[in-house]
Amino acid sequence: MDKKIIKFIEEAKKRGYASQVDTFKRTKEGGKTCVFKKGNLTYTDTYFGNLIDCGQERVYENGKVIWVMAYRGGIIKHQELHFDAFYFLKKCISKMPKNFPARGPKVMKDGKWRYENKWKGNIESFTGEENIYYQGEKICFRYYLGGLIKNKSK
Repeated sequence: MDKKIIKFIEEAKKRGYASQVDTFKRTKEGGKTCVFKKGNLTYTDTYFGNLIDCGQERVYENGKVIWVMAYRGGIIKHQELHFDAFYFLKKCISKMPKNFPARGPKVMKDGKWRYENKWKGNIESFTGEENIYYQGEKICFRYYLGGLIKNKSK
């Protein structure tokens, strides 16, 4: 995969969900979406729900989808901690591995919080699961999958 696209995904995520500023806008269908553009590349992240959500990120090159990641997950215990948990998740995603900017690092700790991310594959084709623990108890999960889009030649 082109390193330019990998860097673009990383930058888009840092300016999107991982940003400390809310960059998402309501959609007419009741979801939220974020768009980031740079040159001939466009990134979108659209999701539905808040405690348990489902969404999709896409990268377009010259208007054609070239990379996609779908995800589903959210808070399963201690819903009163959801703002803190999602704030911690943003911090984790901002520390994504350079060669795998799909989600956060394999492990990250911050006080009573712990993040774990396990995936198979690489940024071109992958599946994964991330979990957030508070004081050792799992309170948040997310499954994700994605990779490059390939079309047959005409």
